[in-house]
Amino acid sequence: MAFKGNKEFRDPREKELKVILNALRYFNSSDFLKKYELVIKEKNGTREVFAVSKELKEFLRQFRIGKMENAGIKLGEVGRRFRFSLEGAFWLVKSDKKRVWVNSKGEMLFLYGRDIFASSVIKAKEFKENEIVFVCNEDDDVLGIGKSRFDSERISFIDPDRVVIENLTDRGQYLRKKKLYSSF
Repeated sequence: MAFKGNKEFRDPREKELKVILNALRYFNSSDFLKKYELVIKEKNGTREVFAVSKELKEFLRQFRIGKMENAGIKLGEVGRRFRFSLEGAFWLVKSDKKRVWVNSKGEMLFLYGRDIFASSVIKAKEFKENEIVFVCNEDDDVLGIGKSRFDSERISFIDPDRVVIENLTDRGQYLRKKKLYSSF
């Protein structure tokens, strides 16, 4: 069924849905779609992906309420690849792939916008140099998204004072009032 009243949001196209589903499968998060629906909003050349309840999706289909910026939780942006937003990563990433865990000092520094040093890394799972990784604390909470400078296997052999993960976005940005809902 098409979106009658609300022109702001639409269903994902077949190709977009395929890209999103591949990303969800890769991170062992496909079960997410049993409870939530996806809608797309095109904005400034980007296609933002939002998770909404079935009831909210039906509401968006039926009614037009002025100009709506957001609906539900922004999971990320879709293009040739799916790029997780910070909230999307927090909600969706259930796999250990492309994750790095940091100690409490590393957690604090990362949430203040700093990069991760080798001395802060507790463990790292399956990623290559220059890949996007999810930074987690000791409680397995996703703190943000970073970019690896080394393969996961090499991190334990790197000088403790060297940066191993660059901070791209972190949960502390909400408090620092920088770009919210960035996707990487």
